[in-house]
Amino acid sequence: MIIIIMGVSGCGKTTIGKLLSKEMNIPFFDADDFHPKENIIKMEKGFPLNDEDRLPWLKKLTENISLWNNKGDAVLACSALKESYRKILSSSTADIQWIILNGSFELINERLKTRSNHYMKASLLLSQFEDLEIPDYGIHINIEQSPNEIINQITVNIQSMSKSVVGVLGLGVMGKSLSINIASKGFNVSVYNRTDLGEDQVVSDFIHKNKTYQNLIGFIDLEKFVKSLKTPRKIVIMITSGKAVDEVIEQLLPLLSKDDIIMDGGNSHYLETTRRYQYLNKLGIHFIGCGISGGEEGALKGPSMMPGGSKKGFNQFAHILESISAKDKNNQACCNYIGNEGSGHFVKMVHNGIEYGEMQLLSEVYALLKRSMNNSEIAAVLSKWKSTDLSSYLLEITIHILNRKKGNEYVLEAILDAAANKGTGSWSIIAALNLGSVNTMMTSAVFSRYLSSFKEKRTSLSALISNSVKPLTPIDIDALEKAYRFARIINHHQGFELIRLASNEYKWDLNLSEIARIWTNGCIIRSDFMEKLVSIYKTNDNCFDDEQSRNILLEFESSISECISYSLKNRVAFDSFYTAYNYWVAMTTENLPANLIQAQRDYFGAHTFQWKNDNSNKQHHINWLKND
Repeated sequence: MIIIIMGVSGCGKTTIGKLLSKEMNIPFFDADDFHPKENIIKMEKGFPLNDEDRLPWLKKLTENISLWNNKGDAVLACSALKESYRKILSSSTADIQWIILNGSFELINERLKTRSNHYMKASLLLSQFEDLEIPDYGIHINIEQSPNEIINQITVNIQSMSKSVVGVLGLGVMGKSLSINIASKGFNVSVYNRTDLGEDQVVSDFIHKNKTYQNLIGFIDLEKFVKSLKTPRKIVIMITSGKAVDEVIEQLLPLLSKDDIIMDGGNSHYLETTRRYQYLNKLGIHFIGCGISGGEEGALKGPSMMPGGSKKGFNQFAHILESISAKDKNNQACCNYIGNEGSGHFVKMVHNGIEYGEMQLLSEVYALLKRSMNNSEIAAVLSKWKSTDLSSYLLEITIHILNRKKGNEYVLEAILDAAANKGTGSWSIIAALNLGSVNTMMTSAVFSRYLSSFKEKRTSLSALISNSVKPLTPIDIDALEKAYRFARIINHHQGFELIRLASNEYKWDLNLSEIARIWTNGCIIRSDFMEKLVSIYKTNDNCFDDEQSRNILLEFESSISECISYSLKNRVAFDSFYTAYNYWVAMTTENLPANLIQAQRDYFGAHTFQWKNDNSNKQHHINWLKND
């Protein structure tokens, strides 16, 4: 950092600069020493310098500022009266901190009269005041104070300004990537990680590996970590969800002050986030539950961010979060305040549920095509889809995965067919059950993962089935493309319906169109269809109310039915597609057999029922064993 002390001649730049240099133990330079000889002669004759005179001097200083900055910190005393001069000096690659010494003409004029052996005459002071353009930035100092008082004021301000604007607690994969992202945007970042359980070198290794970022500061002492942050402090917790988050919050609380901000950037359950928000709100601490999507690369280069909780806390954090997030097609941040309490983590949870559904649909497409194609041929089919409105991030990476070889073998064929999960998919199902939302696509996808884990049992049972004969005819690719388009509409519709019902239940007032916009870049489920959903949810509550989406479902119903039939004939598990089809059929059926279920419930449990065409909502019960 180069500290430039500016002001008119006689304000004490050199005196203060030398004292500050000694206090901070860094080099001092006086800009007057870099004036060309002709400038000095002109001033000695009593003539003020003009912009043309000062230009070579400013350029010379700019070159030296870069050199000094490469060697470390330094103090420079320089008049830099005009904003245009300061812009030239700031054009160097150095980090510059401006100190502005302010004083009246009368005070400085009296000082100049007592000064001897200097080429700047008191008669030139008026011209300097006429040229002076006082900046609205930097540290402003009143020179009526003593030199020692001025130095104390400057050092306190510099120490405060050099503190980190944000702290990241937890240096796992996501924590590391997010820290680098924040630092790369020019923010000072403090990072902390525990030292137990074999993690004693995590911080030092991270700082060493990223030493090019001088605005990254590492800590293994929690108190020092907290003290390194500007107030109100902004701390991002990036650790495994659950009890550990509560433990860390309790460790932080004695070190925090009112209006400090804690943001949980992990995959916490939304009800836990609501509880923490309410607890910390009573203590005067702002709590934000922020869903972050995009994986390691997204966290590093720009994720989709879903912050909910304290609106005041978000407003103070917004400039940082918006800076590090992905940008949509209009260069707007894929980050916005979602809503109150645990809404941010709820929306991220549903994002993951939709993600489960999208991944399962692609795996079932792969399974069906695998009956008659190799991986490269399947990738070629999907590549054609990618050039249409079906384009998505998940489709893109699936193509890459299918084409990847190690030697002459496809890498995919060597991967065990047992899919893991981190729980957020099942959370979505439970939330749907609690809210009365029909989320059969997410449910099918989650249970498909669970089923895949029974590898040993599946292997033994598969020996009972002869399924080695290839199908007589390949799948109709056109029908499969239409079926995929059909199923994706249902998957997204169900996900957004869950968000809509939660918004009504918890009074979050969520904006579905804005949520879709946040998901157009940076996140795992970004796609061309998501771009369409931004417009759809501006005017509709759900996809079924959108004429274009509804027409696609009507037109392609026969195609998904054809693909389901093909999967049954060729014994390929195709549950997500069938689930999408079944949901649509049920939603477009006027009379479902639920009347029989109500009758059964009333028969064995006297649970009552309603009569058709009775608008009174009155409940009835009859004695089923007695004939009327």
